[in-house]
Amino acid sequence: MELRAENIVYEYDAGTGYAKRALDGIDLTIREDEFIGLIGHTGSGKSTLIQHLNGLLKATEGRVLWNGRDIYSQGFYRREFRGHVGLVFQYPEYQLFETTVLKDVCFGPKNLGLSDEEAESRAKEALAMTGISEKNYETSPFELSGGQKRRVAIAGVLAMRPEILILDEPTAGLDPGGRDEILGSVARIQKETGSSVVLVSHSMDDVAEYVKRIVVIDKGHIAFDDKPVRVFSHIEELESMGLSAPQITYVMHELRKAGFDADTNALTIKEAADSILSCLNIKIHGSAD
Repeated sequence: MELRAENIVYEYDAGTGYAKRALDGIDLTIREDEFIGLIGHTGSGKSTLIQHLNGLLKATEGRVLWNGRDIYSQGFYRREFRGHVGLVFQYPEYQLFETTVLKDVCFGPKNLGLSDEEAESRAKEALAMTGISEKNYETSPFELSGGQKRRVAIAGVLAMRPEILILDEPTAGLDPGGRDEILGSVARIQKETGSSVVLVSHSMDDVAEYVKRIVVIDKGHIAFDDKPVRVFSHIEELESMGLSAPQITYVMHELRKAGFDADTNALTIKEAADSILSCLNIKIHGSAD
């Protein structure tokens, strides 16, 4: 499985005096079993890019290839393609519309032409993966909590069994517990299914905790595409783009300035705790000697 964007250029209002270039020469490849964080300042082009990856927008220049086939070519069925590359928009609960949770999640598979029985089987599988209890299957989705609604909406896309799942700010507006529920579910699903996930997020801490690769978009260009530890080592460049590093990174840099041998590559709380305990152990044993 491979999804590739080659030299993607996109202009809003192309050919008019109001034309604005949102993407400018984007090259990006997504392969099997990847967990990618897509970050960038508001207006950087993130949302425009993911709509190209799903075929909702057509590039002004360049092409998008799915397993080597140009998705813009004649005879390519983009409706079927969207079953392979699922996109969950920001605040997806606003797109819930059916009378019960189960019916809502069945909608996507039925739209792919599956039978009622197969659609229901897939829906139940997806709901289980996102942690929605069977007791809620016949409940109106509008009676659920914010986090539950979000998980039902994600289940609706998962029921189509996409090979790539793209999530646009899936934790926006949720409290810390709700954010952990959503991201924990997504991480578990990615690990269990081997599908690829593209997580669009403004939270550097969330990105650092879960993803294995980070793509940074700045003014329609890819500024960085690398492992998290390498991307977050460019603190000054990220800040110049209106971004930041995870809070842990700043803490570890301050400890280093204070004379501790802190690991400035630590990105998660666990990594930071291990480094700090190691530093304290050295200090204690050093003073005892």
